[in-house]
Amino acid sequence: MIFRVLYDSRHLTKKMNVFDKHYHTYRTLMKIVGLWPYNNSIYVWIQRLWFLMFFFGNIIFQIMSLLTSAITLQNCVLIFSTTCPLIIVLFRYIGLILFFPTIKLLFHHMCMEEAMIQDSIEAQIRRKYIDDSCYMIDIFFWMTYVGIALCSILLLCPITLDFIMPLNESRTRIVHYVTIFSDKSIIYMDILCLNYMLLAILVILSATCTESILGLYSYHTSIMFKIIGHRIQKIVKYLTMFNLSSKQIDSKLAELYRIVDIHNQAIELVDIMINNSGKQFMISTLLSVISMAISLHRLLNAIVIKKDELEILISFIFFTTQLVITFLNNNCNQILIDNSQELFIELYISMWYFVPLKVQKILLLIMIRSSTACMINILGVFTPCYIGFSKMLSTSFSYFTLMHSIQ
Repeated sequence: MIFRVLYDSRHLTKKMNVFDKHYHTYRTLMKIVGLWPYNNSIYVWIQRLWFLMFFFGNIIFQIMSLLTSAITLQNCVLIFSTTCPLIIVLFRYIGLILFFPTIKLLFHHMCMEEAMIQDSIEAQIRRKYIDDSCYMIDIFFWMTYVGIALCSILLLCPITLDFIMPLNESRTRIVHYVTIFSDKSIIYMDILCLNYMLLAILVILSATCTESILGLYSYHTSIMFKIIGHRIQKIVKYLTMFNLSSKQIDSKLAELYRIVDIHNQAIELVDIMINNSGKQFMISTLLSVISMAISLHRLLNAIVIKKDELEILISFIFFTTQLVITFLNNNCNQILIDNSQELFIELYISMWYFVPLKVQKILLLIMIRSSTACMINILGVFTPCYIGFSKMLSTSFSYFTLMHSIQ
């Protein structure tokens, strides 16, 4: 099915040079997990439905295994430390499908970037932010490679060793560190191990696609802000150095109108992102805070009480993975905030007051619109940034302290 999906979507992406040059691997990965917005064949929708059913089925299985066993704090921590990240990925997967029109708008702007470039400095600005966004995606890719390798080794190693060098007793399956479900039949436990290995791979791949979208939004919008600032500086410098005729001033006014259009597009792009995905990000943020608290509690118990090296490793992987993803998301929005504020500062300290009155009016309009930092604000409650990241950590530590005191 995956190969059919890749084949059906080729004709839809022929004109997407930016993805061919810079995001080819990312585009391929989105097609593999069914999140490429231009793929809408029946095969792709079957693939998406299967992903959703597989995720949802594993969530139900985990909850049912908890309900049919002794409901203790230790069992709850074990189940929810694995279930919460899965629920987050499920919400983000559904959210990305629902907001395909918004994603298509972003990709359209990204594909039109190259045609917008006017000089070598703008080309350097674009290249810098594309490289930064590729670096961010590479971090997700390396996390994906390491995660898949660890899952494969930890889950398949006991099964492989039992087959090659069987013992009187079967080796301990890592599945006991993921769920509290237990069965005497080794075959059932091996099937469960394979299920969790496939689940881990799909979760990692899906998270890489869904969590990178915010970064693409931030870096692309930052390119637009930087180009706007560069063009305005050129126009202001040109108008203050020469005594120009009205015709020359009018030509610069036409350039400024184009800059205003680009500025409006950048703000509109962020506003659409906020309006369409605010609730989804709010749910994901709340679940991330709770999930990090649970993972931290599990890690501390593994170090202090259980002193099980494998439990420590698994708990550490769960906690650090969520921590890194949370930081990257907050860092992306911080970059957007910084670039929008830099645009206002550059305008404010420029010699805009020496330019003709017609130009001053347009520059003041841009300054007024830039005085409020452009950011992805989640329902007016939370703003992803460095301060927001510290607040998320503080809240997670508070929940962790509460759970530790209950224990």
